Amino acid sequence: MYRELTEIEKSKPYSKFYYQPLTPPPASSIEEMDKGPLDPALAIPISEKDRLLIPGYTEGEYGYCVMPDGTGYVAALIDMPGVTKDMIEWFFAWFGLEDLRYMIWDPECHHAVELAKKEYIGQRCDYSLSALERRWGTEIIATEDIGGGSVPLTIKFLTPGQFGHDVDKCFEAPNVTINNINLYNGDMPMAASSHLYRATDRGVELRARFWLGWVLDDGKDVLVNDKVPPPLPKGLAYHCLVEYSNLAAILPQLYEENHDAQDKAEDFL
Repeated sequence: MYRELTEIEKSKPYSKFYYQPLTPPPASSIEEMDKGPLDPALAIPISEKDRLLIPGYTEGEYGYCVMPDGTGYVAALIDMPGVTKDMIEWFFAWFGLEDLRYMIWDPECHHAVELAKKEYIGQRCDYSLSALERRWGTEIIATEDIGGGSVPLTIKFLTPGQFGHDVDKCFEAPNVTINNINLYNGDMPMAASSHLYRATDRGVELRARFWLGWVLDDGKDVLVNDKVPPPLPKGLAYHCLVEYSNLAAILPQLYEENHDAQDKAEDFL
């Protein structure tokens, strides 16, 4: 059951996306996930994360598993027709400022969001910076359900270099942009994730990878949990398909109608 929007939220031009039906993932994507756990031999180990940046595809573009070392792994491939690099970078600098912007992304599973520190509000609203720079180094607290009930998750946005990627390859065709995060359940380190966007003849495609039980510290892989429960990567895999399929459906119109409006920090303090 979706929560009732406040009158202020209802007045926002993008509130209409909250009420429209969620766009489901393609049946073919669900069928791939439904095949069951991925063979860990087809996963990209976090130590080889730059394999994600190589053109082409692997045999493991969809799936989830617990790795032999007890960590978890998720892979997903999402087609995003009509979506561009600029739309992606704008959205990830934009959505963290208020609940509604997060909820329209996935109204069923995204429940609330806030920036972890007030100082980040100024950064997110500083339009002398690029959209990437407005995001990098900030943290949000996102309340969402990734398969096990609604929980507050802290998401720290990293530069590709801080994630240990070859930075030049992240933006070398067909790659157009990338989103790298450390994910925490409260204060407990939980996962690292790399979301690579590549140009297609239809728009972009997202190649998403999650390494559960790992985080990145100044480009170095840090093991934080070698006992990841199997339901966690499974739930996250399906959630990733759902949230990004819906984002792909709404983002072109959302961007067209809202990207020219510049947020003011005082409106969110």
